[in-house]
Amino acid sequence: MSHPRNHDQEARIVGALERQHPDPKAFRTLSAPVWRSGALSEKDKHLIAVAIAQITRCAFCIEHHAALARKTGATRDEALAFSYLSAVLEALGSSDVSIEAGQLVTVDEAAVAGKPIADARLAFARQVFGNDLLEPGLRWLAAAAIAYAQSNEANRQLFHRQALANGQPEAALDEAYALVVVLRAGAVYAHTLHVVDAFEDAPDA
Repeated sequence: MSHPRNHDQEARIVGALERQHPDPKAFRTLSAPVWRSGALSEKDKHLIAVAIAQITRCAFCIEHHAALARKTGATRDEALAFSYLSAVLEALGSSDVSIEAGQLVTVDEAAVAGKPIADARLAFARQVFGNDLLEPGLRWLAAAAIAYAQSNEANRQLFHRQALANGQPEAALDEAYALVVVLRAGAVYAHTLHVVDAFEDAPDA
């Protein structure tokens, strides 16, 4: 049975593992450089991480990076704006996406084509992608990273091109994709907390 803990307590357990065992240390070696400011600021990296962690379904990662984003000056509204990008891209599923005059256009899947939900979904997508809380280049960059986390290569390439066209440097996109690599591993890595719990709860032989 897992122990009831708050996030700070869980983070301390993970930190102790990283000091004590070689594999967690290796994860820290992979992860730590990715969060330093570069072409993307620490704040933007942690905001993008919140969106990616929603795709990888890692509650620990969402809470962790939301807290770090807040510490670096992010607002709740900014974090939600990134989060809803993930919601849109999940809702779009396998529909074919293109961009015309700066707006998303979809060719809907057979299951929903011509139905009211397809029009409602597109309206939702356009609202979120038009949110003026996010600078356009950063919005497209985050969308490219989210698409990479979804293993949707067509969307990744589409959004990558849009990010470049809106002033994001290639280096910033490289950094965003590095976040995905770390957060994919981190989503599984966070579950080591449950492994530790299982052995702590085991009766002595």
